[in-house]
Amino acid sequence: MIHIFLGTKAQLIKMAPIMKILADRGISYNFVHSGQHQETISDIISDFQIKPPDHYVTNGPDIKSKSQVPKWLYLCLTQTGKNSPCWAGRPKGASDVVLVHGDTLSTLAGALAARRMGFQCAHIESGLRSFNIWHPFPEELIRLATFRLASILYCPDESAVANVSNLKKITTNTQGNTMLDATRLAVKASVRFSLPEFGIVSLHRYENIFNTERLGWIVEKIIDISKEYRVMFMMHPPTEKRLRDLSLYSELEAQPNIELRKRMGYFDFSGLLANAKFLLTDGGSNQEESSYLGLPCLVMRRATERAEGVGRNVVISNYDSQVISEFFQNLSKYRKESIFGAQSPSDIIVDHLESFY
Repeated sequence: MIHIFLGTKAQLIKMAPIMKILADRGISYNFVHSGQHQETISDIISDFQIKPPDHYVTNGPDIKSKSQVPKWLYLCLTQTGKNSPCWAGRPKGASDVVLVHGDTLSTLAGALAARRMGFQCAHIESGLRSFNIWHPFPEELIRLATFRLASILYCPDESAVANVSNLKKITTNTQGNTMLDATRLAVKASVRFSLPEFGIVSLHRYENIFNTERLGWIVEKIIDISKEYRVMFMMHPPTEKRLRDLSLYSELEAQPNIELRKRMGYFDFSGLLANAKFLLTDGGSNQEESSYLGLPCLVMRRATERAEGVGRNVVISNYDSQVISEFFQNLSKYRKESIFGAQSPSDIIVDHLESFY
């Protein structure tokens, strides 16, 4: 049997094409949600027309602060044992596989749960590395742990395959990321917005929002950018909380050319992206989406593990004011044709999972 274990909005978006293909082929699967982020998942489920979770490991408020993590992670680890209802009655040691995705705490929780149950673990978006355990933190450590806990590694390209070649695992090059399939579906179905020219800001990484000095500096840059362009700043719950705690939210709110928006449904957000002039983000998924759309994208990080768009439409800021200025002075240079291609990473993964149907 196939179990899908995830906990964040981004993970659900990237897993949705796989879940949709499984359903279309009449293959049953057990959908386990860790409870890490539950807000807005109903919109994603509705957009992609997939089933809701069969089981929530924890059921409470979203995990928006570091202080909430220990208790939530403890519950995830203690409530996924052999007697847990989350495994749909499957016995310990059964020939099952647990699909986990990416580099979140839910990824690690799912991989550990699979190991304890004696199930195989398949890691999607595997092999990505920064080669710096502190950047991004804790994502790089989670990746390293998950590579070793999993027995099947689905890598988005040959570089990622090479990064895990020494581990002697079953590796498959999926010829891209499942985000390609998600973006293709979303853009096809989304409503296009008729708005004056605007750019989008989306920030959520720990390394940015929990570094007080850096977050203040980023807010200053966003305010500077808003003097030239209309800005829509998408509010991730942890980001909004930090901005409010540091009295930065009111500073942004006072700017006439900045609109602070609650997170949107994925298809609506994709429609917004398709009409934007630029994207400023620290999210890997956003970077991938922008590369498929040919959207000028400034990544607010020192480095990225993802090859998508780099050297084409994507610029890594390295928190360098000169790099940021150059990007906005030459936006047209970074506007490219959209590239979706015919390949489907999700189809490759589902085909490879055939022995678990």
